[in-house]
Amino acid sequence: MYSEATLGALAGLASCLCFGSFGVPIKNPKVIAAKVDPVVFQCYKTTACFLSSFLVLLYVDFKFTWWGVLGAFIWVFNGIFAIMAVQMAGLSVSQSLWSGLSIFVSFVWGAYVFHEPIKDYNTSIAGLMVMALGMVGVGYASAMQPKAHAHSDTDELPLITDEDGQSSQGNSKYAQKQSEGKKVATGLACAIYVGVANGSFMVPFKKVPKTVVGIEYLPSFGIGAMLVTLCIVPVYFGFIKFVQARPLPSFHWDIAHKPALLTGILWSSGNFFSIYTTQFLGLAVGWPLVQCQLLVSTAWGILYFRELTDTYSVSVTCVSSVFVLAGVIILGLFGL
Repeated sequence: MYSEATLGALAGLASCLCFGSFGVPIKNPKVIAAKVDPVVFQCYKTTACFLSSFLVLLYVDFKFTWWGVLGAFIWVFNGIFAIMAVQMAGLSVSQSLWSGLSIFVSFVWGAYVFHEPIKDYNTSIAGLMVMALGMVGVGYASAMQPKAHAHSDTDELPLITDEDGQSSQGNSKYAQKQSEGKKVATGLACAIYVGVANGSFMVPFKKVPKTVVGIEYLPSFGIGAMLVTLCIVPVYFGFIKFVQARPLPSFHWDIAHKPALLTGILWSSGNFFSIYTTQFLGLAVGWPLVQCQLLVSTAWGILYFRELTDTYSVSVTCVSSVFVLAGVIILGLFGL
């Protein structure tokens, strides 16, 4: 039989693979081009989570807890902001930021609120800092990636000055840069929220009654996810229609349902394994290990989406990944 530490580590690895890949369908070119509303995308994602959460009833009894609903409340809003972060700031940058924040938030919850046993607090914190340094490095590499110059016909046109002597083309480019800057800043703000909320995500799981064990928590979570989404959608749509006086967002069924449902399935699988990770390793150690999902998402960003292509950025990413893994080893040796 494997020890709980080994089972927790294996579950953490599986969770990293699933969590690190759930953002990939969000970057589907057709989804991006259609500008699928984040709340609409979350509706599909919630549906997949709701349906898949009942699969565990094939081998465990149904037990309901309101803590699962609270966990779902955190998750639904987290999911919406995560989608916004990925769409606005990019997959690698967003996930590096929220993963870095998550490990510290979860450690505080586990070590100082739930008083989980930690071998060496100082060394464990040092391990977290090494992990965070690596995650910041990954984000830095993504931010430093040279942007391809988009050639357009206007580049060849003579500048036309307005009555103030300003270049219309220059003003247009300046406005475009400002708009892009605001978009990225908004995406980063969303990622920060996700980091704090994500680090607190497993807190409700730690509070469930002793009668609810491990994955018995999932059906309550799935029910809560659907209830919260059903409450959010009418309010959100009402705000758009009556306050902003804009057309209601389209559900883009043909374009969005497959990528969004796949996102939900990948996330639910990651959640399934993360429960075992937290159950066996605790919140202070287990959840930071799950945040190594960053390495998986970064690999997707480099190898598939080509978000990083120059040698310098890729090299910084590789070195930073070594720091993340070193932090994991330190945390595993001195935290468990």
